[in-house]
Amino acid sequence: MDIAESFRDKTFVVDDPDARIRREADLMAFETDAAGRIRTIAQGTVVRIVEVKVAEAGSRSSIVFGRAASADGAQLLGWSSTRNLRGKFMNETIGVVRPEPGAGRFGPNAAWARGEYLRQVDLVAIVDAKLEIERLALDTIAPYAAMVAAASADGIGITLNSGFRSYPEQKYLHDGFVRGLPGFNTAAKPGFSNHQNGIAFDIAVAGGDGNPTYEWLKRNAPAFGFVRTVNKEPWHWEFDEPKAQAALAAGTFKTPGVAA
Repeated sequence: MDIAESFRDKTFVVDDPDARIRREADLMAFETDAAGRIRTIAQGTVVRIVEVKVAEAGSRSSIVFGRAASADGAQLLGWSSTRNLRGKFMNETIGVVRPEPGAGRFGPNAAWARGEYLRQVDLVAIVDAKLEIERLALDTIAPYAAMVAAASADGIGITLNSGFRSYPEQKYLHDGFVRGLPGFNTAAKPGFSNHQNGIAFDIAVAGGDGNPTYEWLKRNAPAFGFVRTVNKEPWHWEFDEPKAQAALAAGTFKTPGVAA
């Protein structure tokens, strides 16, 4: 599997009865036929996505457009929103985001830990639970994808709420938390969050105990190298194989400092 562009190895099913085809030159406009009717891809059509483009659709929201082809790849059907597809493209990786030449310590690919700048890292863009674009460190994609696949085989969906964060992104979240602004949760100071070094994943678990995804993670995540590390944050998991192995040996799913 191409871990950086997972969609290339799959077929998808059109799940929307009004899956409109977009104009390649302007993806916010629709293609029409000779009679002026908007062209669509029929619901239930099995397609391959051969190319993707991302368009901003608000403050943080994005729309991932896919160029659809027939299941055998022989016929191009046109561009359409991936939100029309079953599963809405969640967890699909759509490309590597590499550091820009000369990128600095506050750039989008700069990794930090314990208040120290570490290095520039390769990131992978991935569609999250809110259909926004998150980024994950390239070397964590394979274990995350393996965990997602295992959960799916058990009828459980794992999706992201947050992945890698740049220094400015972490500063924005920390400032909002310190100021007590609505919608801002506890956030570490910029430079001190493990979301900034690529190992932290916020997973959609809707309240923790009793949530099917959370219960699955408690039973299985350490076997894939993931462990809970932050008290009172059931959504926060980190890819840390030594800590996960220690948790397995202790018959738990979390590090010793996590009480709830």
